[in-house]
Amino acid sequence: MDMSASLQNKKTNSSNNKLRLIPFTEQHFSVLADWFCNEKEVVQWGGTALYYPLNEAQFNAMLIETKTIPPNRLCWMLEDHAGELCGHCQLDFDWRNGTARIGRVVISPQRQGRGLAAPMIRQVLEKAFSYADIERTELNVYAWNKKAIKIYTHVGFITEGIRRSSAKVGNERWDTEIMSILRDEWVKYSVESIDEL
Repeated sequence: MDMSASLQNKKTNSSNNKLRLIPFTEQHFSVLADWFCNEKEVVQWGGTALYYPLNEAQFNAMLIETKTIPPNRLCWMLEDHAGELCGHCQLDFDWRNGTARIGRVVISPQRQGRGLAAPMIRQVLEKAFSYADIERTELNVYAWNKKAIKIYTHVGFITEGIRRSSAKVGNERWDTEIMSILRDEWVKYSVESIDEL
């Protein structure tokens, strides 16, 4: 085995263990907005309800949903061990049906490809299932985004189906893949992940 590769993997895993979710606030608006360069990137991140350029009104609408009791939405920034902001994720709740939906997942352009997305999603799943009423967590991902689908599958999500031609972006139409994980599947996945350490 290549010792340098092994050491690099250990460093990456160690760094990923020091990632933490912090509440998304007004002071993060400009940082997050700067991560998107065009309408396609905004729609990929936030769906067709959002527009480029992202602005204070759009972000404030998200934060309003975090202030209900219980919250309709939770929003976080991902912070690394040095205090640098490197990601963002949100969680919507349907309390009546006991479901949560992960959405608006992004890793900062400078930090993409460094293995940060999966640890962030695991932390969000822990938050979701910390509520006893939540039995299912789901997400929507555009079907062409194979990299994201691979990450979601890696952390335990199962594909349920495809909503064909569900989003219009410019002259393109995108299919949406629906994925989910149930509470007992998450518990099993978490135990298996610990066993692998």
